[in-house]
Amino acid sequence: MNPNETNRLLVKIARLYYEQEYTQGEIAEQLNISRQKVQRSLQQAKEEGIVQVVIRPVSGTYPELERAMEERYGLREAVVAETTNFHDQNIVTREVGAAAADYLERVIVSGQTIVISWGGTLLGMVNALAARPGRLDVRGITVIQGLGGLGDPNKEVHAADLTRRLAQVFDGRAVLLPAPGVAGSKESREAFYADPHIQQVLDQGRRADLAIMGIGAPRPDSILVREGEIVKWPELEALQLKGAAGDINLRYFDQGGNPVDSNLDARVIGLTLEEIGRIDRVIGIAGGATKVKAIHGALNGKLIDVLVTDQQTAQAILTIE
Repeated sequence: MNPNETNRLLVKIARLYYEQEYTQGEIAEQLNISRQKVQRSLQQAKEEGIVQVVIRPVSGTYPELERAMEERYGLREAVVAETTNFHDQNIVTREVGAAAADYLERVIVSGQTIVISWGGTLLGMVNALAARPGRLDVRGITVIQGLGGLGDPNKEVHAADLTRRLAQVFDGRAVLLPAPGVAGSKESREAFYADPHIQQVLDQGRRADLAIMGIGAPRPDSILVREGEIVKWPELEALQLKGAAGDINLRYFDQGGNPVDSNLDARVIGLTLEEIGRIDRVIGIAGGATKVKAIHGALNGKLIDVLVTDQQTAQAILTIE
């Protein structure tokens, strides 16, 4: 076949497939050629530039930022959402939480087990999921509380309430951790850990398929200080002086992602950073100006596999040397 006839056939096949939406089998039948010939011709049309695939970015999507975050920090996936106010933590938690709801809806499969921590962004995720019409098309989901309760158990941000509500979204089962998030002393924490039921819940959390974790930062206006009755700002300030940049599940780490030892850590009732790190997919959800250093520390320490954040937070993190 001469070059002109070859090109004419490539264009004809490409138009039938991409513009008129014929199947490869229909093209093969119409042109009296093999299906394999159609497949090879479509590939050749791409290679020679006859067919050019252009993906047009949609407003509010940031594929370049996502790829840059994935490549720099070795993430399984980065999800970057648009925020309308980087400096208003309430707005960021709602917008990033909604993006986390989209991500979870995409990746969750029937029969999986989820362990969840607590916090405002996770509340944003649960609220977004709960507001969607109908049940998600998954079955047999178990949601486990990975950190004991902090503050008023009747408030939406409480770990037990988040666990129950997320389980309801999936029409699944909630496994609650009947203990405070922070014991009054190391000795009382050990007494809680001696309880077989608490150990059973934590063991289930350690074996979860997914971990959904907020990333906190030690600051006086944090939700931990506002909602907690045991953890006070001076204790968090002391952690800051020790180099704490952020926390996952109330386990504090420095800018390199290394655990920060403290009296507080010895009193926490919940999964440790090491235990969370052994879970197959750890999803970190956080954004906003106050969380940049905390998220950066979690990324440096490879404490998470997936990050859901906002575009300004991602840009700020990428500028850190």
